[in-house]
Amino acid sequence: MPEIAPGVSYGTLAREWRCKWSYDDDCASLKACQKLLQDMQEEILQVIHHWSGKQLKTREVLNGKIDVSTQSVQRIVGQACCDFKVIIKLPADKFDEWQSRKFDPEEKFLESLKAIPGVEQVETQTYTLETVNLFARAVPKASKGCMA
Repeated sequence: MPEIAPGVSYGTLAREWRCKWSYDDDCASLKACQKLLQDMQEEILQVIHHWSGKQLKTREVLNGKIDVSTQSVQRIVGQACCDFKVIIKLPADKFDEWQSRKFDPEEKFLESLKAIPGVEQVETQTYTLETVNLFARAVPKASKGCMA
């Protein structure tokens, strides 16, 4: 697992697409951002090998390609700061492969965001994104006596 500094390791990376929307016209820009996300759903879900679109009909063996703990698409809407964010999380090796493809369909998504009236500050950011278990190192196993 790569380390940023001693004790700060990661196995997953995330790419965030974000913008600011406006309350003007009954949140028209926010509604347009959500519609764009829905319209591009199939393209975005293909990045994480989600069971959607043409993948539902495949005969390809997909065992090991889909791990919901390390692959996801999330949408965040912040009302106070008018944030609209889409976060795509992948294991580091799959993220590197996606990066080599210029984060497709990122360019299309960002250009479409920029075309929405009332949307400003269209940006991207890459960061690590890990699930942190503050309660235990691992789930106890019955063979170790947790069920006694």
